[in-house]
Amino acid sequence: MGRSTQTRRAVATLLVLIAALAVCAVASPRAGALVGRFAVESQTGYERSLRVTVGDGGFTPFFRPGVVVWDGGSIIAGHLADPGYEFSAQTLALVPRVCDSYVSATGGAKIADMIAEGPTEVDARYEKHADLDLCVVQAGGGDFRLGRSAAYVYGSVRTYCEARRAAGFRVLVVTTLPAADPPTFEATRLAYDAMLRDGWSAFADGLVDIAADPRIGDTGDEFDAQFYQADQLHLTDAGYGVMASVAAPVLCGQPWLSKRCELRLRDAAAEWGAWRPWTARSRLWLDDYQGRHVVDAEYRLDGGTPVDVSAGVFVDSVRPQPRVLRAVVARRGRKAALRYEVGDAEPCGPTSTVTVGVTTASGRVLRSFTRRLVPVNQPASVTFICTLPRGRYGWTVSARDAAGNPQLAPAVGTLRVR
Repeated sequence: MGRSTQTRRAVATLLVLIAALAVCAVASPRAGALVGRFAVESQTGYERSLRVTVGDGGFTPFFRPGVVVWDGGSIIAGHLADPGYEFSAQTLALVPRVCDSYVSATGGAKIADMIAEGPTEVDARYEKHADLDLCVVQAGGGDFRLGRSAAYVYGSVRTYCEARRAAGFRVLVVTTLPAADPPTFEATRLAYDAMLRDGWSAFADGLVDIAADPRIGDTGDEFDAQFYQADQLHLTDAGYGVMASVAAPVLCGQPWLSKRCELRLRDAAAEWGAWRPWTARSRLWLDDYQGRHVVDAEYRLDGGTPVDVSAGVFVDSVRPQPRVLRAVVARRGRKAALRYEVGDAEPCGPTSTVTVGVTTASGRVLRSFTRRLVPVNQPASVTFICTLPRGRYGWTVSARDAAGNPQLAPAVGTLRVR
């Protein structure tokens, strides 16, 4: 089943992700550091500003990103929602944690199938060092349409939840929403939701009671076009937003390991900031110089022994200067070589991204070539088979360095085709 950045006032965004390069085989997150250093991802470690945003992407010395699996039918999958407005997406947008999210749902899902597929569709997603392993499950709709009783679905949901908890997940159960068809659906749905409200704490870790919300959960709400689609079953983007507003506080209330983690950073004056609750991103000033900087951070869990990590950040605010090496004469039907060089003052990144364009005399672009990882301060070329009519043309070279600095103006050359 398919379940699935030279001025101190410039503001930059540099996302520094900690890569699990020194993963320790530990029995619990407190037994040792999962990672021992930052690894820079954004701009491949190059930046053009002294004001940066640093972060760990959820990979810390004590935990990795959380895992959230959403299991059930088309409602929990966010069927008919616009991209990014599904129930899962809107919920996680309200939860200040970094998570890997997996939607493991199919339309009309039956609880018996969910129980059978749980080990492969949910349990296999378990991550030993996750911030939290969480399963959000909604069942009932598919079974009620087949005439199965509230007691049958309730008992089966209990079996499902117990199995997920045994696999290491915390489980949140979601109540069901109204539907006019078939006629027996509503009475069974109301009975089942009442059972969940009374008994969920015996086999689950939280209740997401969307059925108690007066905007979408009352009998007849399925006819409200603000929250329900024309099929009077699936929700609109606004309806899934209501679901998210109910679910997010329940998710936030779970025992995320990151709630127990604190972080501090060393600033450009080499002073440590105050300990504060962990966040995935922080803003920081760097020293006023070009070249490599080191960002230092310390983490601690439950006020324990700090673990220090660091990241290399290379500041380069000097623009590259592309230049054309020679005018080009090419024969029609033969190879033409457009030779150029991208100059960049050191310290700088070793490469740049270059776009070479062939134009008419009036400047209309006829052909364009983009080359990545072009070495700076040494000759380079773009070669192509010339099929242009005989005549005179222009060509331009534009460059952007590893830190994202663009040239002030493209270099311009001439091309004559014989």
